[in-house]
Amino acid sequence: MPELNFTPTSFELLEGLAANNEKAWYEAHRNDFEAYVRQPFAMTLELATERLAETVVPLKGGPKTMFRQNRDVRFSKDKSPYSTHVSGVLTPSGTKAEKEGLVYVQLEPSGGLIACGFYKLKPAELGTIRDKIVEEPKAFAQVLEDLAVAGLSLSDEDKLTNMPRGYEVHSGHDYADYLKLKSFMTQVNLGRGAWLDGDIVDCIVDYAKGCASLLAFGR
Repeated sequence: MPELNFTPTSFELLEGLAANNEKAWYEAHRNDFEAYVRQPFAMTLELATERLAETVVPLKGGPKTMFRQNRDVRFSKDKSPYSTHVSGVLTPSGTKAEKEGLVYVQLEPSGGLIACGFYKLKPAELGTIRDKIVEEPKAFAQVLEDLAVAGLSLSDEDKLTNMPRGYEVHSGHDYADYLKLKSFMTQVNLGRGAWLDGDIVDCIVDYAKGCASLLAFGR
C-alpha cells in the first residue's frame, strides 16, 4: 500500500489552523497543508475505494468527494474563513450529490471520525425509510442486529421528541423510537493513531462493511 504521509506534522498543521483561522496563516502554510493533510486524505479515500470495489458496499471517493477547506460564511454568524477539519465522503456514485447512503470521513486535530448512513433526510426521503420500518420490522431488526455485531448502533442525536406527523398511529410499534429519527447514521470516533499508524484505510473498509445492511435497507 502506498505511504499515506500522515505524520505528526499533519496534526500540527490542523492545530495551527484552528489557532490561526485567517487567510494570512493559511496562505503561508498552504503547500504544507496540501502535502501533509489534504493529499494524504484524498489518497485515503482512493485506497478505500479500491478495497471496497469487490465488496457488497462498492463505495467510491477521492479528491472530488472531499469538501472545500474554505467555508461558505455568507449565512453564518461564524465568519472564520476555513474549516479546521478535513472531510470527504464515499458514495455509490462517487459524487457528493448522493442520496443512496454514504460513508463520511473526517480528520481533525484530535483524530477524527467515520460515519455511515443517511444524514438529515428530506421529509419524503424520511417517509420512505419510516414506512419500510413499519412494514418490514423483521428486516429492520436484522439491520440493528448486523450493526450490533459490528459494534455499532444508530445515533439518536437527530431525533424528534414526539412521533412524526402521520405516524402517531404507530406509537406502539416495536421500533417506534426509530421512527422519530431524522437521520439514520452510525458513528465512530478515531484517535490520531488510526492515521499515524497507517490503519485508517482498514478502519474505513471494515466500517463500511459493518454498515452494509443499513445502506441496503435505506435504499
